Amino acid sequence: MGQVISVVSGKGGTGKTSFCAGVAVALCALGEKVLLIDADCGIRSLDIVLGMSDSLLFSYGDVIRKRCSLKEAAVKHPIVKNLRVLTSPVSIKDGLGFTFDEIGSLLKRAREHFTYVLIDCPAGFGGEIMNFALQSDMAVVISTPDHTSLRGAQKIGAQMAEGGLENIKIAVNRVRAGMINSGDSVDIDAAMDASNLSLLGVIPEDKDVIACGNLGRVLVLFSHGYARVAYANIARRLRGARVRLLSGVKLRR
Repeated sequence: MGQVISVVSGKGGTGKTSFCAGVAVALCALGEKVLLIDADCGIRSLDIVLGMSDSLLFSYGDVIRKRCSLKEAAVKHPIVKNLRVLTSPVSIKDGLGFTFDEIGSLLKRAREHFTYVLIDCPAGFGGEIMNFALQSDMAVVISTPDHTSLRGAQKIGAQMAEGGLENIKIAVNRVRAGMINSGDSVDIDAAMDASNLSLLGVIPEDKDVIACGNLGRVLVLFSHGYARVAYANIARRLRGARVRLLSGVKLRR
C-alpha cells in the first residue's frame, strides 16, 4: 500500500504547491510511482506549475461521484515518468460537499496504485483540509521563517494532532541566510521551537521556483538551483534515507 502525505499550511503564500510539485518529481526520479492531488479548489494551481493546464479534464470529485475512474481522471505528466496528477473540482462549492468517508475511499484507491500520494491542501483550517489530512499517513506543514507563518504552522499542527494524526513534520521554505544572520528572519532551531514540530527539510529562497512556475516548467528538470537539491533531499528522507539537512544546499544571503 502506498503512503499518503498531506501538505498543509496555516496561511497562504508559503509555497505548498511548489513544494508538492518539486518533491513529487524528485520521488519520481528515484523510481517511485506518484500521484499528485490538487485539493485546493480555491486556487487550483498545480496544473499551472506543472504545465498541464489543458490536460486535466476530470477532478477527484468526478472520481468520488463515479463519473470516471481514478485511472481516467489521474493524468500522466507529459515529461515526468511515473507522475500522475488529479485536479480539484473547478468551484469551491463543488469541492466542499464530500464526506470524510468519501475522501477516505478515494485515498484507499490511490494507495493501491501509487507508492506515494501527495495532496496539495488549501491553506488554513477548514474541514475539507482535515478530511484529507486526518486520513493521511503523514502531514507536512509548510511555513516560511517568519513569526506569523510559524504561528499558523503551530496551530494547524496542533489541530491535526488533536484529530489523532501522529506523524506531522514541518518544512521551512524560502530561507535566506543573510536575513537569519541579521535577525530579520527566524533561524531554523527557533522555527522548530515555535511550531513544536520536527523538521523534515529546509528549502532556500530560489528565483527559479517562481520563474519555472510562471512558465509551467518542472523545476527539477529545468533548474540547477538549490531549491531543486533541497526537494531531492526531502524525497530521499521520505523514503527513509539519512540525509544531512543542508546536503548540497547553500543558503543565499
